[in-house]
Amino acid sequence: MSQKLQALKPDTVLKNYWRSNERFADFFNTVLFKGQQVIKPDELMDIDTEESSILEHKKYAEAIEASRDNIKIRKKSSETGIEFVMLGKESQKHIHYAMPLRVMGYDYGTYKKQYDDNAAKYTSSHGMDADEYLSRMKRTDRFSPVVTVVVYYSENPWDGATTLHEMLRIPEEFAAYVNDYRMLLVEARKNNFVFHNIDNSNFPHQKWDSHIEKSIL
Repeated sequence: MSQKLQALKPDTVLKNYWRSNERFADFFNTVLFKGQQVIKPDELMDIDTEESSILEHKKYAEAIEASRDNIKIRKKSSETGIEFVMLGKESQKHIHYAMPLRVMGYDYGTYKKQYDDNAAKYTSSHGMDADEYLSRMKRTDRFSPVVTVVVYYSENPWDGATTLHEMLRIPEEFAAYVNDYRMLLVEARKNNFVFHNIDNSNFPHQKWDSHIEKSIL
C-alpha cells in the first residue's frame, strides 16, 4: 500500500475521495446548511456525464472537470420543473493569495458558458423583441447557479484574502461602488462541523490527508 500511496499526488487523492456522492453531499449539507439533509446523494451527478440543457457540449464539460478539483450538478424536481445547481469544491494545500479572483473566474466561466449555450438557440429574431434579440436572451431566460467552496488543509492559518475587496486598494469614497466577490472558505484545522458521513468524521482533525488516503484505497 505504501508504494501505491507514494504514486498518488495529494490533489489526486483529494479528487478521488470527493468523487463519492455520499461524502460530497454530506460536506455541502454540513458547510451550507448546518447538517440539514438538503442535498441527497442520489440527486448528484458528475458534470462530465450530465447531458442537460445547461451543459450541452461534452468538450466544455470535460474542460470544466479538468480545471475544477471537484464539481457536481445537483438535479431536483420541483413544482416549477427541474432545478439545477452546480456545486464546486476546490482543495488547497497551500495559501493562494489570489484565490477570490480565481474562484470568481471559475464561477464566471460557468455562467458565461450557460449564456453562450442559451444564446446559440436564437438564430433569428422570430418570437423575440428587439432588446431580447440584441441580448440573445429572452427576459424570462434563467441560468443555473454555481456554489464554490474552497477547503484549505494546512495546519497554518489562512492569512490570504477571502473577498475581492481585500485584494484591492480602494479609495474610501469609492468603496460603496466597487462590486465585491466573496469566496466560501473552510479551514480543516479550525471548524466546528459535525458530519454525518463516517468517512468525513475526521475532517477537523490533524493529518486528515492520511485519513483520506486510507478511505480511497
